[in-house]
Amino acid sequence: MKQTAVEWLLEEFKNFTTNAHFDRNGYIIKIHKANMVDLINKAKEMEKEQHGKTWDCAIDNLDARGGNVVRAWADFDDFYNETYGGNK
Repeated sequence: MKQTAVEWLLEEFKNFTTNAHFDRNGYIIKIHKANMVDLINKAKEMEKEQHGKTWDCAIDNLDARGGNVVRAWADFDDFYNETYGGNK
């Protein structure tokens, strides 16, 4: 199963656990602003690529269904669940 851009970003944040700790407000991770900006920009680029692939699959499925839009919408749910694991 592939990772979404958000899942990837969360995993990258976990790499900074050497400077992480819990306090009464939750989990604190210290990370330099430049690193944060780089990670966010990479996640945005990954998300753009993922949306492009989704778009292409939607067009292909619409063509395969002879232009039946309702069936193509259902195909997106199947594609997302198979690729990214649905609501996991």
